[in-house]
Amino acid sequence: MIFVLTVFVLFVCCLLAAVLAFAKAYKHFGSEIEKRFDTATAQTLVLQKLRSYDSGAVSVGKQGDTDYLGFSDTIDGESYITYIYCYDGELRELFVESSAPFVAENGNTLFPANNFTASADKNIISFTITCNGVQTSSHYCLRSGKEGAG
Repeated sequence: MIFVLTVFVLFVCCLLAAVLAFAKAYKHFGSEIEKRFDTATAQTLVLQKLRSYDSGAVSVGKQGDTDYLGFSDTIDGESYITYIYCYDGELRELFVESSAPFVAENGNTLFPANNFTASADKNIISFTITCNGVQTSSHYCLRSGKEGAG
């Protein structure tokens, strides 16, 4: 009887140790997945924005220390520009008339982000986003044409 009880207690201890080990691993991987999800989602948002605009409607600029991507639109005969940039720990989007100045603090928050850089080489747009310490970079070749124009 003591042998059976000892084996049972040993089995319960092993089960408890396994559950605790898996819980710790799940917690670690869950936080890593969340970090990467934010970065991948921000990257996808910028890529989708780039895909929806013609090459002549996309610009890359810098205001002070802030890199931005600019997307030009004409709505009811008025020119507008949408800026995507990082300011004060957030990836932001600002939609203004083309003649309005770029004021970084006026943008709407999209995601928490540590950094955003953008550059252009002819029709190749390169950008890097860092969210929660996870960095991702993308390169996108802009196209010209009627389909896909924003």
